[in-house]
Amino acid sequence: MKFALIGGKIITPFRIVKNGTIVLEDGLITELGKASDIRIPDECEVIDVSGSMVTPGFVDLLVHGGGGYGFADSNIDSIKMASDYFLRHGSTTLLASLYAKPKQQLLDDLERVANFILQNPDSNVFGIHMEGPYLNPELKGAMNESYLWKPSVESWNEMWEASKGLIKIMTIAPELDGASQVMRAAALKGVVLSIGHSTASYEQIEVAIDNGAAHVTHMFNAMKQLHHRNPGVVLGAMLRNELKIELIADTLHVHPAVMELLLKLKGSNGIILITDSIRAGGMHEGEYEFADQKIYMKNKKAFLPDGTLAGSTLTLNSAIKNMIKKANAKVTEAIRMASLNGAKVLNIENRKGILAVGKQADVVVLNDDFEVEMTILKGEIKYQKSNN
Repeated sequence: MKFALIGGKIITPFRIVKNGTIVLEDGLITELGKASDIRIPDECEVIDVSGSMVTPGFVDLLVHGGGGYGFADSNIDSIKMASDYFLRHGSTTLLASLYAKPKQQLLDDLERVANFILQNPDSNVFGIHMEGPYLNPELKGAMNESYLWKPSVESWNEMWEASKGLIKIMTIAPELDGASQVMRAAALKGVVLSIGHSTASYEQIEVAIDNGAAHVTHMFNAMKQLHHRNPGVVLGAMLRNELKIELIADTLHVHPAVMELLLKLKGSNGIILITDSIRAGGMHEGEYEFADQKIYMKNKKAFLPDGTLAGSTLTLNSAIKNMIKKANAKVTEAIRMASLNGAKVLNIENRKGILAVGKQADVVVLNDDFEVEMTILKGEIKYQKSNN
């Protein structure tokens, strides 16, 4: 398939090319630049996207589900339906996120998602983010406390085997007994270790970094507030450059002013926008389920009966809009936080997360209200907004 997008504002995402042309052929970007500098090849379909933004495909590192489907559902069809929902919102690469369950159920989930990924290499599901099961019950958030595991290398190895080596990120509380040994075992497999649902002290964060921690899960959520005499995860995340932070930029999980503060402290290269979306994302208000617990969704806010936030109903195109409109991010910065930064965490920035010749043709077309008009994955148009 060979086609060109012309007339749009290309966000690379380091600079903006106005009235740009981008040519896609055999799954790769083969030409990119100002319209006046590009010769469109013969036999190339031309699509006019004037007035729209052309960006790299989004990379979502933490997403449990959406559109009424969850990656932890017991049937493989739900994985396909959830992945399609996020394609419609521009996510061309995502990590299907799983959470703590009784042992055999979790191993079954890992194997089911791994099989889907291996059998669908052209899907947007790239790997697994294992959120747990080694989390601190004091800051369990919406996790089911009775399903949390005690850290052991033996149970970690069972998860790794069930995932067929497709766990890319694991959220862990490094202060738990046995967590350091698990972290070292996972780090040696190339897994990105993310601190989350944790009461770790600043000193324990430093040890965790030495044991492979490089990431912080959903900043400010499921962690203690910053205390000036007893700093913990929040200060470690903000102060240590080794740690990249995930941000749920829905303005519910983190106030817009704090989003702006994070941008000033960590810079646009230190933040990865995520959705942490659950099955209720994109659905009507009402009652849902997460980790065998009742979840309610109202005004796009998902919560447990006691009011605890339970994931989000966010999509990355909305997160980008919020960062620009409410946290004073530049367009290039917001796009980068939703694309290239996540690709860097996954070590795939040589082919994803940036628009340039030779990169994979993962492209999103957005209107001026940041609604997705088209999603292209590996040079194939996977979603196109109807004009009806």
